[in-house]
Amino acid sequence: MSTNEVAVALEQLAAVLLSQRTLGAALAGIAEAAVVSVPGCDAASVALSVEGRSATAAATARVALELDLVQYDNDDGPCLTAFRNIETLRLDVIESGDAFPHFARAANARGVRGVLSLPATWGAEVVATLNLYSRQGPFDESAASIGSVLAAQVAIAISRSPEYAAARSTVEQAQRDVEDRADVDVATGMLMATQGCTAEQAEGLLRETADQEAATILQIAHRILDQHNNSR
Repeated sequence: MSTNEVAVALEQLAAVLLSQRTLGAALAGIAEAAVVSVPGCDAASVALSVEGRSATAAATARVALELDLVQYDNDDGPCLTAFRNIETLRLDVIESGDAFPHFARAANARGVRGVLSLPATWGAEVVATLNLYSRQGPFDESAASIGSVLAAQVAIAISRSPEYAAARSTVEQAQRDVEDRADVDVATGMLMATQGCTAEQAEGLLRETADQEAATILQIAHRILDQHNNSR
């Protein structure tokens, strides 16, 4: 594919992204654009990070989804390595040796000879990977260059997505809930030690104090923790 053809394909991709109203459709458009614009690309997928685990959100062909799943099942492969190391990984399956044995066997069985996994980063965080598969041979530098542009589009699409924002908010709230529960548990343990009471009685003291002071149990727990830290 010539430089002009690549430019046209990327312009078409930009138009697709502007017209899509859902994240899934936008990612599917980017994956399809990769097959059209990246030299040697026969199939593509986009994997998102969902609560710290990878999940395929778009795939242009069954082989891409199958090879993604092989990596998830074995917790190993170029896609996951790109996620974890925040680096582009270009793999010649035939010469990969023992780097990813389970993945290499699965790729060989499906006639895939080249893999290119590119991290899609937003700020300092990897939000997805763009994974390209070739039956023609390993990907070259030009493929990696075009792929990096497409990976950047993946990151932009995700960052602007209401679905992603909602999911991120849910995960962050869940994390805060875990941390808040841990603070209440620590404060409960301190009351048990200082008041010589049971866990149930300590929780009752927290609730009673919160009611009396029109505060939340978490606020009372934080006060107990602050008093302990200031007394050290």
